[in-house]
Amino acid sequence: MERILDILNGVPFMIVAVLFNMHLADSLGVVGALIFAFVLTGWIGTAATVRMQFYRFKKQEYVLAARTLGARDRRLIMKHIFPNALGTIITSAALYIPSVIFSETSLAYLGIINLNNPSEGLISLGSLLTSGQAAIATLPHIMLFPAIIIALLMISFNLFGNGLRDAFNPSLRGSDG
Repeated sequence: MERILDILNGVPFMIVAVLFNMHLADSLGVVGALIFAFVLTGWIGTAATVRMQFYRFKKQEYVLAARTLGARDRRLIMKHIFPNALGTIITSAALYIPSVIFSETSLAYLGIINLNNPSEGLISLGSLLTSGQAAIATLPHIMLFPAIIIALLMISFNLFGNGLRDAFNPSLRGSDG
């Protein structure tokens, strides 16, 4: 499974998104092809994070003590390793959201995908940036507002992820700090 992860991790997301947009946009639609590309490549980073966390906590003294006392693997995973790794896993999942937003904005800005369909209520921040680029010298606010919205989205989801990490961190339970 790790080798499959390494192979999939070697393919850039931009190439996967372009290929899916070229070949699946007609049958699934642009949004469906984009979601399929995100799903296909999105789990790779989370799987690597989960694996790293489990290996990190596997060698801790309390896990070794529980194993010495006869705890089975399932109990070790569910009672000792998973609760400690949960904060990092949730944080990485929450931090994937701004990555998806930024990737979609980049693809729309570069013209790789076209989500502008006002009849369906679809408009992309990247498309707004592209349309504002032509008038940057005379009307800079046209490009400024989508850029501010992107920045606020990135900051908000990063703070949300940090808050979730702190909420799920077992070492902070019972303390006010």
